[in-house]
Amino acid sequence: MRENKIIDDIELAKILLDPRRIHILRLAQDEPVTVKQMAEQMDEKPSRLYYHVKKLEEAHLLELVETKQQGNLIEKYYRSNNEHRSFTFGKQLTAEYSSYIVQEILRITHQGMGLIEEGMKMGQIGEGMLAEANIAYASLTPMEWAEKTHLVQNAISSNKEQSPFEPSESDIAKNAELSKQTTKDDYVFVMLSYRLKDVPDGQNEPEA
Repeated sequence: MRENKIIDDIELAKILLDPRRIHILRLAQDEPVTVKQMAEQMDEKPSRLYYHVKKLEEAHLLELVETKQQGNLIEKYYRSNNEHRSFTFGKQLTAEYSSYIVQEILRITHQGMGLIEEGMKMGQIGEGMLAEANIAYASLTPMEWAEKTHLVQNAISSNKEQSPFEPSESDIAKNAELSKQTTKDDYVFVMLSYRLKDVPDGQNEPEA
């Protein structure tokens, strides 16, 4: 089963680009958790998470699976449906909301590079702070490039069942000129990864 989903809904895209909501989905992935438990793990006040939990529930990304009576209180347990851990944006969405999507991608990138720069200055990269940017150059045909990007996507996917590369499903294959191209061009691959919890408070928030 493929984890990578194509997102065509801007409201869903906004939810999935929100780091706090992604964190909530991760916490509810393996077992049901309450908002209080989420808040403890995120070092947040529960009152700051209820709105986000409601939005995730409305988007069917988080579901209420159990309620328990604890004295005068009712505890609600939520679980992530784990359908949108990895995603790309549809062509119509990117055409209409290109500025917003690029802005959010740049925000995510700048956060990571900021951590790396700080870690370099402090000499902490690989010690207390886990953040890294890797760069690789490769000479590839368009179809080889499509296969490489698929393999990278598979490698970072949390889905244990890896999906094979299907050339017929590639956008490259749908372009007759590109699919037949056998000459190689030089490509650069940049892989940026960092822990969200290392991002200073206030920097891990999307702009309104």
